[in-house]
Amino acid sequence: MVQAVKAGDKKKETIGADIKKTGQPDYKLLIDTAALAGTIMLENGAEIYRVEETINYILKTSGLKTSEAFVVSTGIMISLDDPSIDALTVIRRVNKGATNLNVIAQVNDISRKFYMRIISLEEAFSQLKHLKKSQYPWWLKDICTVFVVAFFAGMYGGDFKDMAATAIVGIFLAAWLHIGKKIALNPLINDLVASIVISVIAFVMVHVGIGSHIDRIIIGSIMVLVPGAAITNAIRDTLHGDYASGNANTAGVYRGGDDCPWSIRGIIIIVACQCDLKNGELCYYKVYLLLVQ
Repeated sequence: MVQAVKAGDKKKETIGADIKKTGQPDYKLLIDTAALAGTIMLENGAEIYRVEETINYILKTSGLKTSEAFVVSTGIMISLDDPSIDALTVIRRVNKGATNLNVIAQVNDISRKFYMRIISLEEAFSQLKHLKKSQYPWWLKDICTVFVVAFFAGMYGGDFKDMAATAIVGIFLAAWLHIGKKIALNPLINDLVASIVISVIAFVMVHVGIGSHIDRIIIGSIMVLVPGAAITNAIRDTLHGDYASGNANTAGVYRGGDDCPWSIRGIIIIVACQCDLKNGELCYYKVYLLLVQ
């Protein structure tokens, strides 16, 4: 019996040596790496077809007969199968965050390097685990927000006074977005308060003589918050045949959320306030009814 055990141990060692010689990859680590790459991309606003393409690039290196990836806007399912191994399946639930194209580009770069054998599987997994997610400091983003809203006001026909007033509105808007994020407000409430901040500060700027055209100030202020990337991704997913994800992302744009900091409903509220303000009068009662609706 002792000889049988020793023979079994010797056989295992031989099998392990054969695996090392043939360079057979660690399929569990491979599928975990593919799932991690897909999760990171989906969390940061990548299109469904791009996520599936990246996962498939990683899985192709296995050389197995079957490698499948199915991605929807809220989850990932990956499977590896071959007559020589037991089937492996991974399911990941994904909660979307803010759109970050820099992170998506980094994951794409890592997956392509791994596919071309520039880096090993262990290096790819480690790099995905330690991605630099914040490319710019928060204060630089706020400064850019102020300048962007000011130049948007100028682009829509505002004069220098309107641009200066819009820059001041941008400062208050950036401050409120930090506050709303810190206290973790419901996205709808956050939108409603942001619409009040923009409308009221714009009215004050015109009333004190800093700005000239309240409509251009408000339009310039909201442009930086319009969910352009989310809308584009929804359209691209639909055009690529991912109808479930396309419809879900479109609904997300109207609902608002972490990946879409500004809902269409919030924009409609501000336009309604602006139409009322064009006459030079601000009816607080009417604004309140519009916000509640």
